[in-house]
Amino acid sequence: MVQDEVGWLLETIKANWPGASFPDDLARIDRDEPKILETGERTRSLELEEWNAIGASRTNREATPVGSEYDYRVETTISLRLEGLHADEWGNVASGADFEQLVRYVQHAVSVERSYPTVEDVDQDGIGSVAYHTISPPENETDLSGDDRDYFRRDWELRFIGYANQP
Repeated sequence: MVQDEVGWLLETIKANWPGASFPDDLARIDRDEPKILETGERTRSLELEEWNAIGASRTNREATPVGSEYDYRVETTISLRLEGLHADEWGNVASGADFEQLVRYVQHAVSVERSYPTVEDVDQDGIGSVAYHTISPPENETDLSGDDRDYFRRDWELRFIGYANQP
């Protein structure tokens, strides 16, 4: 199986989760497939009464030629979205502070990783396999939670930076 940036990122979040264990009520969603990793269900959404959700999708890939060979500097942008519903609305988030802790745990799980993926050209965009060497800190973080704080949502992006050699 060829792993892409989104699959690698969602697995890394689970593997590096701070604390005792990954939460039973946090579902990881590959929004590109679409698939919920915890259940195998092919969908992009789920019931927030049962789960909090961290979803990821690839939004952009830019390849810039470098040198005189067929090499490229590649930047791939991954969009992340964390959602939850307040316990008063039958969700799993007790407070705004608890949701903020979820956000920071997800971001921490990525930031502590020190090895980055090499992915194949699964989209056939002609750049070959990409070996990433850097992942940016969270960018464009936006709090889209409801004003009454019954619905919690935070979006941000990560940039994967690396090099590709055409075969």
